Amino acid sequence: MSTVWTKALYGAVGCTLLAAAVGCGGPAPAAGGKSSSHTTIVTFWESHSASNQQGKALARIVAAFNRANPHIKVQVTVTPASAKALAAVQAGDPPVMAMIGHGPQYGYESAGALVNLHSLIYGPSGFPPAQLRGIWPVVAAAEQTPSHQQYLFPVDIKVAEFFYNANLWKRAGLHSTPTTWAQLAHDASVLQAKTGAIGLGARLDHNDWVPLFVSNGGQLLKGGKPALNTPAMTATIQQLRARDTAPYTKILSYNTSFEDFGAGKLGILENTADGYEMVREDVGGKFPVGVFAVPPGTTGKTGVEYQGLSFVIFKQATAAQQQAAWSFIKYFDAPPQQAIWSIVGGEPPISQADVPAVIKMAGSQWSANPGPYAGTAVALKELQTGIVVHKVIGPAQSEVDTVIQNQVQSAIAGKESIAAAEQNMQTQVAAYLSGNAAQ
Repeated sequence: MSTVWTKALYGAVGCTLLAAAVGCGGPAPAAGGKSSSHTTIVTFWESHSASNQQGKALARIVAAFNRANPHIKVQVTVTPASAKALAAVQAGDPPVMAMIGHGPQYGYESAGALVNLHSLIYGPSGFPPAQLRGIWPVVAAAEQTPSHQQYLFPVDIKVAEFFYNANLWKRAGLHSTPTTWAQLAHDASVLQAKTGAIGLGARLDHNDWVPLFVSNGGQLLKGGKPALNTPAMTATIQQLRARDTAPYTKILSYNTSFEDFGAGKLGILENTADGYEMVREDVGGKFPVGVFAVPPGTTGKTGVEYQGLSFVIFKQATAAQQQAAWSFIKYFDAPPQQAIWSIVGGEPPISQADVPAVIKMAGSQWSANPGPYAGTAVALKELQTGIVVHKVIGPAQSEVDTVIQNQVQSAIAGKESIAAAEQNMQTQVAAYLSGNAAQ
């Protein structure tokens, strides 16, 4: 698999399993937690709502860990940890561990707040070699900073895929899912013409254009420098412009897309693997939801961008708390718990070594599509066979994302020529990566 580009969104915080009471937007309670002589308290801040499938899977894993480890108690608080935990660090009262994103880690790094996990990962209390070897290469690469420090260990993996309303699909007379972008356009057009629903709900963000760009042979970086002013980017913007100006396409926000699909107003929805369980909740059994992979580009392969959240441990925790937090991370990322994370939570496991446990837990319905595990199964296929990339790693990640996104959208909307947009993104990204961008 090819490794070019990383993104991650991680959040975590700790207190008790008050996930439902605290809520994703609520203030984070006091973090540090105290350990008695008999029990080590591990406060854990994380951002998956207790009401969604990922939150339910996490609660199940935490409860099982606490039962199996009576001298450790992991206490979970649901909060936007990527941002809020840094404020807790500055106040001198961070949690013991959290889930945060790749971009936010650099603020924590500059504050000297995080434990370097390298010795824990590869030391005597680390993972079995097969588990480490099986971690998707791009996921492993994305956890490293430019200076090769490893403060993060992966929790979840998000990759793009498409959902479809199987009832509308049948009414439109469609019999197989698209395997090319031209077929996707055709099917969306037919769905709209024959059912009255919007053919395709799309999103103007990195999930939208990165898979197409890399499947067209594009690289975000080449030799450490941006490679954006290229034929691959031109072809990508031309395809997106044709699709997004078509009468069968509606550009939707994240929340609106779920609502419209759940209401039966969309035939096809562009989203990510972790959204499969959430969209099925919105559908509420009104119709079957099928899944298909992102179609390949000119390379003949599907392009996949890895995103997700990662575990971190804070230096201000005691040595006992740090070791207890690590024991939970190791437990969470072992095959039995990864099977729960995938089958209950709906996300692919972090290691290929976990896949047999996932398939075994799924049982006879594993290959059903539409089916309860179709989102995870399609995501695994993309990870196994696609061109998998991650975002530009480093403190300028957010600025780089914004520049490219704005220029792609500007060209799609016709506000500037494709050539001008490509030159602008190339110049601005190079300036941010070199540290010479105007502030």
